[in-house]
Amino acid sequence: MAGMTLTPLNATAITDSLSESAAAMFTVEVHDSVGSTNDVVREHEVASALQGVAVLAEEQTQGRGRRGRRWHSPAGVNLYLSVGWRFHGPVEGLSGLSLAIGAMLAEAIARNYDVDLALKWPNDLYYDDRKLGGVLIELLGEQNGMIPVVAGIGLNVSMPVDDADAIQRPWTDLSTALGVPVDRNLLAARLINQLAVGLMNIAGGELASWLHRWRKRDFLYGRQVLVDGSPTVAGIAAGIDQNGALLVSTETGESVIAGGEASLLEIGETG
Repeated sequence: MAGMTLTPLNATAITDSLSESAAAMFTVEVHDSVGSTNDVVREHEVASALQGVAVLAEEQTQGRGRRGRRWHSPAGVNLYLSVGWRFHGPVEGLSGLSLAIGAMLAEAIARNYDVDLALKWPNDLYYDDRKLGGVLIELLGEQNGMIPVVAGIGLNVSMPVDDADAIQRPWTDLSTALGVPVDRNLLAARLINQLAVGLMNIAGGELASWLHRWRKRDFLYGRQVLVDGSPTVAGIAAGIDQNGALLVSTETGESVIAGGEASLLEIGETG
């Protein structure tokens, strides 16, 4: 698929493929180039002019992963999508939101493309042991009992082979998993449709059911992991609790880890 020119993103094409409920929930915008799509949504939220917004960009010049890492965002080939939405409080009820959104994306891709993704705690999408995408959630300060949430989604759709060197870890993309090119406008609409349903579920108190769906795709479960933090925890990944925290079975018992970066420790791996 390398070097292939994809159909440009088009807000009208995406909106035309939205379900009635998604079209009512989200105004769709497409930008050529932005710093990051999350930042564009945040600017909307500050102006609080919109109930919900879905912002896509062909290119991000300052795409972010977790912990300030740069998210490699070449132009015109992938999907950079951020949605802004408001939840009624309390904020504690949203602790597993990045996992739930990962599960929503995986379900939409399984249903529409027959590609089964695994979910790596807390917010990565994997295919064939390689990273295909990620989710970055930002909760903004409460406003009048409402909590604005920005969910940034990066999905590798048709990453040029030349870009491989810019990415430090094993990766893949959706067109490779499928074996055919992917229409990004239709993909975007399908994901937004799923998010519309899923976010309404969560607003209705159904976060637990999405965490249950996440567990079925748990990439780390039963594998040796190392979770950085103070202290660093090593052991066997044992799933997640009701808040989306990672459970790790260690020599001294079970650790509950609310945040951090988990990496696989493969048997026989050195360094």
